[in-house]
Amino acid sequence: MRAQVGDRLVVESPRADAHRRTGVVTEVRGSSGEPPYQVHWLDTEEGHDTLVYPGPDAHIEHTPGATGEQAEGASRMQTTKRWDLDVVVSEETEGDTARTWAEVGLVADDGTALRGHGMARKHPADMDVPEIGEELAVSRALSDLSRQLRQVAAEDINENTGTPWRPS
Repeated sequence: MRAQVGDRLVVESPRADAHRRTGVVTEVRGSSGEPPYQVHWLDTEEGHDTLVYPGPDAHIEHTPGATGEQAEGASRMQTTKRWDLDVVVSEETEGDTARTWAEVGLVADDGTALRGHGMARKHPADMDVPEIGEELAVSRALSDLSRQLRQVAAEDINENTGTPWRPS
């Protein structure tokens, strides 16, 4: 891994309930662009600076127009794929209660098709704000889809390397 000042360091989360972290490299302390990096994190309002030794869940997004040896991967091809999600939300109301269901579908380029499901319910004493039920149901469906996608990745890792990986 090599970076230069201004590149972004992205750390993916191994858990569905945590977000990826993105920061800007403000100083490279290793030789030839290697770690450690001083990073200004962008996920807090006031920002936060730390010295980072990136792990296997991290990658560098180079500044557009980067040149030379510092722009690791500049000579290799970059591939972009688009995965579209289909989100369907439905609500059923009975008296003072309501249930909201969400289904999130994903079909990848390789034919992998997954569906995540989520549900939220309104207690009779709760205010009637349908958006809250929709947000909760969709977030739970996305979480379910995320869990399934990690399982597919674990199976692919095992199939291609012979080494089992258990998603957390």
